[in-house]
Amino acid sequence: MSHDGCHEVAWKGRAFPYLMHHSGFHSTENYGSLRAREGHSDGHGHSSGYGSGGHGASHAPLPSEQGGSDVHSRAGTGTWNGPAPRGYRGTNAAAPAPTGPVKEPDSVRLSNGVRLPMIGFGTAMIKDPQVIKDALALGYRHFDCAWFYGNEEVVGAGLADFLAAGKRDELFITSKVWNTHHRPADVRKSVEESLAKLGCGHLDLLLVHWPEAWVAGSSMENPQPDNEAPISAMWGAMEALVDEGKVKSLGVSNFSLKQVEELIAGCRVRPVVNQVELHPMCSQRKLVGVLYRMGVQCVAYSPLGGQSAVKPNELLHDERVTAIAKEAGRSNAQMLIKWNIQRGVPVVAKTSNAERARENLEGMYEWKLSYEQKAVIDTLDVGKRFIDFPWKVWADPEEGGVAKPSKVMGL
Repeated sequence: MSHDGCHEVAWKGRAFPYLMHHSGFHSTENYGSLRAREGHSDGHGHSSGYGSGGHGASHAPLPSEQGGSDVHSRAGTGTWNGPAPRGYRGTNAAAPAPTGPVKEPDSVRLSNGVRLPMIGFGTAMIKDPQVIKDALALGYRHFDCAWFYGNEEVVGAGLADFLAAGKRDELFITSKVWNTHHRPADVRKSVEESLAKLGCGHLDLLLVHWPEAWVAGSSMENPQPDNEAPISAMWGAMEALVDEGKVKSLGVSNFSLKQVEELIAGCRVRPVVNQVELHPMCSQRKLVGVLYRMGVQCVAYSPLGGQSAVKPNELLHDERVTAIAKEAGRSNAQMLIKWNIQRGVPVVAKTSNAERARENLEGMYEWKLSYEQKAVIDTLDVGKRFIDFPWKVWADPEEGGVAKPSKVMGL
């Protein structure tokens, strides 16, 4: 398992074939040589990522010609922000030696030492405690809850027998503080309500649901900003709950890289998770990679895209996903979940259907996507969000971390 979406290197176990003096050495193709081979030129003898290429087609206008910048879509300048490189693809490359049965990790170690299951069960819109009982029987141990879902009492009823059997330590329970509860007193009240309804004694992870503070009485349709509830004061109240043992770990949700950096700069208990929308159409590679290096694990919600009951799910039913799933003998949902967990990103999958819940978990750690399959799925990345509310203004995906050279130079 790796955190950039790649497999272990093909030359593992052999005698340094990546060194130039080795008899089996082959150079790795880079983006410039790839564009040059495909005949993309900017008209000045330099390869360019703008041209449509082929059959005498002229290049598209450069940023200076069209009065803008295309740093989010351009390849080959600064930090690569597209699909993960596949490495050497020559026809004479030796095939990797066959391996034994695959056994992927079923949990990830957070930066504070706590282990988080790779596949969690989302509880939004769950109305029947039996759904939770069935999930437990299938083997789910991470239950992702939130005050805003309004059903933590239902979840608690589903967990009650399991907890009464003295198995609390087997569970990982997450809850979230809603936008109208950012003031310190409201943070405490919200968490105590969640604990009472869930009946679990403590939360394994408490998240800030959104980096949006609203005044009491605000709704999704009519949010009113609360300018007297800074994140620093809210976080201090969450840290106090950790001190008291009511919460084990803290994290955030829907935060940009810059927002996480600002939080870390002034906090005492560091966030260990950022739960965000992640799937092949919204890979957010920079966010995932940079936060991992900072000790913050990204966790994927909506790993299958949008809800088919609301509108057609163009990700789940994409012909490329269907083709790869058929080739691998898996379902489309399994293919999308595997894409995330294989790159080291835990997921929260939501369903009230017992068979789909089984499909999302059973046998998921016993197989891998191949290089070729992953490369096809990577082509789906278009930065599309399925969870996108009118009141949420998403930050520039390149904001925070080390800036691309192209942005520093104003290209």
